[in-house]
Amino acid sequence: MRKILLASLVGLLTACGGGSGSSSNDDQRPPTQNRAPTVTLSGNTLAISAESITLNTAFNDPDNDQLTVNWSSSLTGVQFDQASLATTIVKFPTVTEKQNITLTCEVSDGVNPAVTKTYSITLYPVIAGANIVMEDSYAFSSGSTATINATFETDTEIQDVMWEFEGIDLSYEASGSTTHNKGESTLKIELPDVSEVTEFKVTLKVVTDNGAHTRSATMKVSPADGPTLSVSLPEQITVSSAKEASIVPTIAHSDEIESYSWQWQQSPQPSEQTSSNKVYKFVAPVVAQDTTFDLSLKVTMKGGVTETATTKVNVKKQVTQNPITLTSSHDVAASGQTVVVTSNVTDFSDVESVTWSVNNQFDDQYLTKENSKLTIQVPEVESYNNFHNISYTVKYKSGGSVTETQPFTFHNTVATRGAIDIINKDQRFDIYPKREVTHNYNLTSAVPIDDIRIVAITNLHTYDILEVSHDNNTATVKVLDNEYLASSFRAFDLIIKAGFAEKEIKVYAESYNSLLRTYAGVNETYVSGSNFYLFGQLNHLEGNTDYVPAWDNSGGVSKVSNDVALFTEYRQILPQNDEARLSLYTRDEADTFVTNSAQITLAKNLEVEGEHYRCTVEDTALSKCTSSNSLLNFETQPDQLKQVVTRGYYACQLGNAGDVHCAGFNDSPVAQVPTLENVVKLNAVNYDTACAQFANASWQCWGSAAASIEQLIAQSGLVHQILGNHTHTCLVSDGNLVCYAGNEVVFQSTGDYIENIVLDDGELCYRTQGSNILNCPMKD
Repeated sequence: MRKILLASLVGLLTACGGGSGSSSNDDQRPPTQNRAPTVTLSGNTLAISAESITLNTAFNDPDNDQLTVNWSSSLTGVQFDQASLATTIVKFPTVTEKQNITLTCEVSDGVNPAVTKTYSITLYPVIAGANIVMEDSYAFSSGSTATINATFETDTEIQDVMWEFEGIDLSYEASGSTTHNKGESTLKIELPDVSEVTEFKVTLKVVTDNGAHTRSATMKVSPADGPTLSVSLPEQITVSSAKEASIVPTIAHSDEIESYSWQWQQSPQPSEQTSSNKVYKFVAPVVAQDTTFDLSLKVTMKGGVTETATTKVNVKKQVTQNPITLTSSHDVAASGQTVVVTSNVTDFSDVESVTWSVNNQFDDQYLTKENSKLTIQVPEVESYNNFHNISYTVKYKSGGSVTETQPFTFHNTVATRGAIDIINKDQRFDIYPKREVTHNYNLTSAVPIDDIRIVAITNLHTYDILEVSHDNNTATVKVLDNEYLASSFRAFDLIIKAGFAEKEIKVYAESYNSLLRTYAGVNETYVSGSNFYLFGQLNHLEGNTDYVPAWDNSGGVSKVSNDVALFTEYRQILPQNDEARLSLYTRDEADTFVTNSAQITLAKNLEVEGEHYRCTVEDTALSKCTSSNSLLNFETQPDQLKQVVTRGYYACQLGNAGDVHCAGFNDSPVAQVPTLENVVKLNAVNYDTACAQFANASWQCWGSAAASIEQLIAQSGLVHQILGNHTHTCLVSDGNLVCYAGNEVVFQSTGDYIENIVLDDGELCYRTQGSNILNCPMKD
């Protein structure tokens, strides 16, 4: 415990009142009665082992009494340093597992009973110590048996593995196995019958020699009789003319939400509306008399399921003389956050009293009232979304009073945690030797984020810099590693806190042993016996180019020429089935060996399938291209087949001599092949456009979208593959994926180079080298 003696501060509160509901409780105490001090604590709510944080402290005694401050902690070893009246430095001891700590500040004026305020801190170890792999959320139907699989790896010996539930009692069965510091666990849950969408949290806890490590997921259980969508709004919202306000719906849904549509029914309309967002923000119209407007929200869920809710918005008339305005620190808050509402009233010479109140039975113990400021410590509650109105009444000595209101909306911890996410969390960033790197993540949350921290998941690597900062909707990670020698996969935990809610989100990086990276190209499939080209690249972080490339031979394929070049031609010695992994390698200025490979599949028999046609190759020759009711006829055929592609109503053959032959139906423009010679690869880009690549890596396209696609190619680096659908076009350029909607870039990959692009149920998807995970960045 730390005891500190402070000189007191003088407060300005003339009179205060309020409470739950709309009742008034003006201060009628005798002027000689001594009043207790007030205490306000704010600042960081996350900390890392052995570090110090600064808390903002405000001690206020209305009677100017001398104050004594005592600090204590639920965790042994915490040290306090009252640096000034406004700040307290808190130093934490070393911990090896996550700790939830309560700091207690006790302030006494020597007259009244001591005032106690508590402050919650979550303390994390420097190393997370475990990598637990499971989904962030799961969705099941009621009455069924749900199965969750998780794998985990820790830094130390595993002692126990267990599953825990929050918000529900369930029958379950857990099975799995562990060996030293690795393991897997399967959870089977008998889900209850529910009449509406129900959510709860499930947590896997892995106990090791260095403490417990956890990973949580949200379970959503929907009624078994089909998709469920329910939408509700607060019964009424009150807002003053020309004031900003926010309305948060309560939505329970069994599938993904596709759209939100808010409609303000009458005129005048509000300004600055966010009509297509979940949270409706607006500036109320100016009205001469108090006016009630109808507001509706239509929510559309995947599968065409819709639901509409309505509410009333009461807009108060504009006050022309000395209007009172209220300003809130939060549009929407979370349980555990501090909301500060301020008034523009500064002159209290003619004020007899002021009254703050919050309706809907909000407990007055969470309010700290001053003349022109109301501080709310938002409590934990059971209901997800909570709607209140704050009233501020000024009673004048000269007679009369004025009341102003401010909406007050907050989420409980479960709702807050569920709304926190990082949209591009699966996008890996690159770490290079002795180079400080930054990467931005797109952060989403229904409430303001209080704090974000980052820790490494394992102790395999140490970092000279590992930190994260956030600004609005962006979290920026900064990493520097001066010591590592090998290329490797890195994993980190981003710890995000808003009020009482905490969410740990894993992010990943690829580290490289050199500033130089080689890229051998995308994986390809050709007909056995073909000659084929590989288009390699040497990509240096600082643009250096003075390196000597080399290609290897593999099994049944060999280089046509042994010339040192980035572009090389290979031939298959015998026409047989083969999978050749061919590598491009070099050494950098530090004599570090750098390599990358691509896989080329050579097949005597294969099938190529598009939207309408399936083309069959048998014994290295095209047998047929058929749909359900038609057969494509080619007027000419290559002497030796190298490649077959098909999309839409066309198919094309590429001969080993570089000749192109296409056939089409319904006047497909791709069937009209331009003059093409020495083509080495074909891409069927979309329904009515194809592109050919030549030995110098240049491209030529034909069909309805040829001009626009060639423009994208022209503004890119070395292009290895092109694929599109009805909305987007994606290119593998310089080893990375770039996707466009028209001419606008909508996605760009980072980290591992691209293995190939594929269509999956009409969506553009990709795999990175060495991964079996199919990523579809534009899906939904």
